[in-house]
Amino acid sequence: MVVRTAPIVRGDDAARTIRTVHIREALADPAHLNAALGYYWGQFDPTRFGSPEWASEQEAAWGGSVPQPTLYLHGTTDGCHGVSEQQVARVPGYAGPGSEGKLVDGVGHFMLVERPDEINGLITDWLHRTPAVGQA
Repeated sequence: MVVRTAPIVRGDDAARTIRTVHIREALADPAHLNAALGYYWGQFDPTRFGSPEWASEQEAAWGGSVPQPTLYLHGTTDGCHGVSEQQVARVPGYAGPGSEGKLVDGVGHFMLVERPDEINGLITDWLHRTPAVGQA
């Protein structure tokens, strides 16, 4: 079943609540949740995230570290990919100067749906203090 909802307008709590309710209802059945998340779990082993072995595999697959500044945000209640604070802290080491990693308390995998104003603020704050590549 496909659930269609009206687009979320930034700051519109009612629309955000409606969409969250539909997502929770659709995934309430454990079989549906496992089907939805199984794909991601099969593609990603969070216990290896940020390890030298993981970095080597990423380099082989993608051609090396990301040279651009990167903001990596990860929710503490992400049911798809749980990672530790130490793993998040290692992410900027694989990206360009000015990169940051932040574990965001109390949000899951869809943090922009859950708390759009806060997450957009984190992104825009980072963009304002991060020089463009070649502009540093």
